[in-house]
Amino acid sequence: MNLREVIKILRFERRRVLAMSRVCEPEFAGDYLRTARALGIAVEVLERVSGKHRRKDD
Repeated sequence: MNLREVIKILRFERRRVLAMSRVCEPEFAGDYLRTARALGIAVEVLERVSGKHRRKDD
């Protein structure tokens, strides 16, 4: 699995978790929001790293 696929999956999971935070019971909404925030941070880190992945300097 390459980084592009991983980023795509993480973005999907983040959207899914955000949607769950809107429909779940209020006491669980905070947990879902924290999970979504963590997934978003993971995506940002992977996007930064993927730009440098296997790139040769000319």
